[in-house]
Amino acid sequence: MDPKTQVITMASKKNNPAMDFIVESLKSNKAATYAEIKDAADKKKLKIFPIMFGRAQALLGIVKQAPRGQGKAAKAKAAAASGAPKRGPGRPPKAKAASVSFDGTLEGIVAAVKGSEQAKAKYRQALERIQGVLADVLG
Repeated sequence: MDPKTQVITMASKKNNPAMDFIVESLKSNKAATYAEIKDAADKKKLKIFPIMFGRAQALLGIVKQAPRGQGKAAKAKAAAASGAPKRGPGRPPKAKAASVSFDGTLEGIVAAVKGSEQAKAKYRQALERIQGVLADVLG
């Protein structure tokens, strides 16, 4: 047996007595709770953690286990790859910049001027609302 194979077989045969204890306990009683198993493990001086309990349940098929690579991180990575900018919770998506198509005709120039006048009126109205709120707050 070459050294690489020996290392692999030794690594794959590592036994964790605490994990073995949890698996055996769950095999005998599938409805056992973490607290019950932890108490029994403490009596045997074994240190167990909730993650071990969950993994043992998944190994035995007691709870469903999602395929690896399908969780929160994968969804976040897919969203980042799609090019959608991440915004805070409750914030609406960014509005696309209103680009004025200017075809060089008189009608195009008039439409562009009207559009900028409408935007100016909208911004002025927003500023007046902000000014009113600030005046009320500052007294």
